[in-house]
Amino acid sequence: MRETDIHRRDLILALAAAIVGSAPRAAELGKSGTIKLVVPFAPAGATDIIARAIAPRLGEKLGAQIVVINAAGASGTIGAASVANAEPDGNTLLLYHIAMVTTHHFQKGMPFDPLNSFTPIGLVAQASNVVTVNPALPARNLRELVDYAKANPGKVNFGSSGVGSSDHLGGELLQSVTRTQLTHVPYKGGGPAIAGLVGGETEVNAGSIAQVVAMVKAGRLRALAVMQSSRSATLPDIPTTGEAGFPALDHRTWLGVWGPAKMTPDVVNRINGALRDVLAMDDVRQAFEKVGVDPAVSSPQEFDSYIRTQHGLWNKVFAGKAP
Repeated sequence: MRETDIHRRDLILALAAAIVGSAPRAAELGKSGTIKLVVPFAPAGATDIIARAIAPRLGEKLGAQIVVINAAGASGTIGAASVANAEPDGNTLLLYHIAMVTTHHFQKGMPFDPLNSFTPIGLVAQASNVVTVNPALPARNLRELVDYAKANPGKVNFGSSGVGSSDHLGGELLQSVTRTQLTHVPYKGGGPAIAGLVGGETEVNAGSIAQVVAMVKAGRLRALAVMQSSRSATLPDIPTTGEAGFPALDHRTWLGVWGPAKMTPDVVNRINGALRDVLAMDDVRQAFEKVGVDPAVSSPQEFDSYIRTQHGLWNKVFAGKAP
C-alpha cells in the first residue's frame, strides 16, 4: 500500500472513531438510550430523506430513540467506517447504498472490507433505472443505440451525477453488456447531468426513472429501455432491457441497513423484523415515493446473498468482463 493511501486510510479511521463516540449509546438494544443510524452523506439527499422517514417508526418498534447522524465524506466511506468500528450491539447502524460494493474501484486504501466488516441486516429500498437518450440521437430503441455506438466508438457521451453514482454504474454496465465504447462525462449532481442530456452535451443516461420521468413524458428525452426484468409502472410503455435482447443489463439503485461485524443473530433478527414492519407502513411508503424509490424487504440472509452477488457483478464489470 502506498504511503498516501495509508495516510488516507488512517485519516478516515480517525474521523470514523470520532463519529462513533459522538452520541450516547444505549446500554441494551430497545432499552434506555439511543440507537444511531449513520447516513454517510449530507442532509437532504435521497438517502437522508429515507433515513428520516424510517427512523421514528423503527425507533417505536425497537423501543428506543433513533438518532440520524450525517457523516459525509469520501463517497460515504467515512460514515461507513464509523459503523465498522462501532460495538456490535445493534446500537450503531448504517444506511448505505450500492456504493458499499463499488467504491473500492474508485478509492485506494479503503478502511473496511465491504463483505466482512459489517453485518447485513436488510434491504430497505430499490429504484428502477432506465436508458434514456437525447431525442436528436438517431436511436429509437436500445438495439439501435447499440448499433450506433458500435459504429461511433468513443464518440457517444453518457452523463452521470458523479463517479461511482448509480447512473455512472448504469453507463458502465451498458458498455460492458453491449460491448460498446462510450465516453463518461461526470457532473456535480443528478440535476446538472439531466440538464446536460437535455441540452445535448451528452447523448445517453442510465440513471433512475425518478430523475428523468418528467422529461420523458414532456418529450424532451427518449426512454429506450428500463433496466430490469419487469416493466415499470411509471413508464409502462417502455420495454425492458430483456425484451430488447439484453437481459444481463439489469441495474437498480438499492439501499440497505448494516451493523458492525459480529452482531448476534437475535439482535439482527429483531432489527430486521422491525424494519420489515416499518417498510409496510403507508406513511413510509409515501415518503419513499417522493424520492422515487420503492420499499424492498429481505431477510438478513437474503440481503447478504444480494450484496455478494452485486459485489461480484461490479468486480466483473470493472475488470472489463461482461456479466
